[in-house]
Amino acid sequence: MATLLPALVTGLVLASSPAVRYSSAFRAETFVRTPGLAERADRSVLEDVVLTPRGQAILYTPRLELKGILEPQFMIRRTLSQPTLEVLTFFFLRGEYQLRRGLKVWAMESATYGTFPFEDFRVPAPVGDGGNRLLDANRYIYAETMAGFDLTSLRRTYIGAYVAYVINGLLDPPTTIRTRSETDRVTPAQYSVEVRAQAFHSFTRRFVMGLHLYGRSVDFSTGSHLSLLQATHVTQYQFHPLIQGKLEAGVAVGERLPQREEFSGLNPFLFHPMGEASLTVPVPVGYHWPVQAKLSARYLPFIGPFTTIVYPRLEESFGLEWKGRRQAQVNLEFALAQSVTQGFHKDDGEERVTLKIQWPLTRTSAVVASGRLLRLREFLISDDPLYKWFAGIELVIRQENGRL
Repeated sequence: MATLLPALVTGLVLASSPAVRYSSAFRAETFVRTPGLAERADRSVLEDVVLTPRGQAILYTPRLELKGILEPQFMIRRTLSQPTLEVLTFFFLRGEYQLRRGLKVWAMESATYGTFPFEDFRVPAPVGDGGNRLLDANRYIYAETMAGFDLTSLRRTYIGAYVAYVINGLLDPPTTIRTRSETDRVTPAQYSVEVRAQAFHSFTRRFVMGLHLYGRSVDFSTGSHLSLLQATHVTQYQFHPLIQGKLEAGVAVGERLPQREEFSGLNPFLFHPMGEASLTVPVPVGYHWPVQAKLSARYLPFIGPFTTIVYPRLEESFGLEWKGRRQAQVNLEFALAQSVTQGFHKDDGEERVTLKIQWPLTRTSAVVASGRLLRLREFLISDDPLYKWFAGIELVIRQENGRL
């Protein structure tokens, strides 16, 4: 009894106090690439070095979980010729609380902020007299503020919803659109309120149906405004433990207010059918099937990044994924997209090939090789297709500690 009482008291103290688990990681990456759309360079191939430390902590009790991440990213552009330092800082904080069994409420705040000093990157910004001034540096931010709930107490049914406010773009954003300019290919900034709700019900272990609602109201720095509401019916069926199909069908309605006279002839009312079909199947390799292939096609409303015009676009993709032991992984994807409209964006689209290989070195480190080739057809900014590519290799080191 004398030895049992101290152990019981210690157990009660540990059970009532929050547990903490924390981890750290460091990523060093070097890659070669073509110049960006808004970047002027005297060479067709540039080289960069990216250093990224990361810290993460999770505090949790039986009902509460609080997770925080801080990740600064130091990018040394044109490392060998004209080194220029860019700094991005990523911050993430999410808390969730279990009100009762099967009902959680949560809130999240994430932000990515950076300042980019390009010597040849001239960004137009408005001034008080209605003109424009040119900036030698620009400040970028992507921030999300969300709050929502997840309900899983109903039998075989999931219901979830959230509301969010999103800021995406430069803090000194362009207020006009200048096309076919080598020094001004900056996309307008976006300020949007978003609402999402979804419900899924499992009729059997293999058959799931659901409804997905998504609405957003977006203000662009160019003065245009977009209101859009999407409703989608979702059906998932598992033909085999390794074969799964998914089908979505819905409609998007909304209104867009044009910001330029040459766009004033467009119908401000939007009505776009939308849908997606995908199939995931294994690819036989030897006596095992560790490779998964996914084929998907989507027809959806797409927002032109430069004109902010909404038009339907067809996207197809084919991907292969292999997962091995100790987080070894290989991903290969082929994707293409084509606009389905008339007018300014009738010939726009893109073709893309992406490859990523992750191979563990030890239990706490891995090497990652990645690359991408992009053929972009954005004829509002260029008469000819734009070819962009990058290839890089990185070393990732992870460490995790704490108590459960």
